[in-house]
This record gives sequence, structure tokens and C-alpha cells, in this order.
Amino acid sequence: MTKIEFTDDENNTALYEVIETTTLGGNTYLLVADTEDNAYILKEEVSDEDEDTAAYTDKLTENEYEAVAGVFGNLLDETDIILEK
Repeated sequence: MTKIEFTDDENNTALYEVIETTTLGGNTYLLVADTEDNAYILKEEVSDEDEDTAAYTDKLTENEYEAVAGVFGNLLDETDIILEK
């Protein structure tokens, strides 16, 4: 699996393993896990000014989260990963 290093607004870095990606409603979402096996759904936000740089947020509406978690749940049906809110 691919590992990506993310940098937050305070310049802290964290390494995440990308478990799965999906596109829903024109938006790209990543299911990632940290080194402690905590999983997160991140939404990609591409800058209008720099299309080569993307930001990721975990701020999703409840409906958006439920829809994306459902897609990831179906994609991961055969794995040991459990999505919890």
C-alpha cells in the first residue's frame, strides 16, 4: 500500500497509509490509516491556483460521511477493516 506524508497547518507531519480511494459526486476521498491503525476519511480539496497541490480535510458533513463510508465499506467488504463513526 502507498504511504503519504501529510503536513498540517502548523507544519507538523504525519505518515499515513492509503488504504483505498474513491470519487463520489465529483470529489475524491481517501481512506487512510496512521501508524496506530486508526483510520480516517479525507476529502481532497484541489486549489484553483495550483492544480498540482491538494489539501485534505476530515471535515465532512454527516450525509457526506455516511455516503463515503458506505462506498468504502462496500470496497472493503472482504477485509478486516471496520469503519466506525
